[in-house]
Amino acid sequence: MSSLGVRKGSWTDEEDFLLRKCIDKYGEGKWHLVPIRAGLNRCRKSCRLRWLNYLRPHIKRGDFEQDEVDLILRLHKLLGNRHASLCFDKI
Repeated sequence: MSSLGVRKGSWTDEEDFLLRKCIDKYGEGKWHLVPIRAGLNRCRKSCRLRWLNYLRPHIKRGDFEQDEVDLILRLHKLLGNRHASLCFDKI
């Protein structure tokens, strides 16, 4: 625990359940209210990231489909690593 009393570390199944229930009831957004409404001892950023990266219903997990792999390879052949070099030009 930090000096603010906010829980850090791995999320429990119970916390995930409370966060899902809160989002189902109030919807996404107003993240500063989510920990209070859900009864969680987590910061708003932690709640937002947990929802967006792990708990959202439409997040696809697992391997890429073959058509997705083909698209990635075609785009890489067409564009190369140009996107990466653009990032380093600004440094």
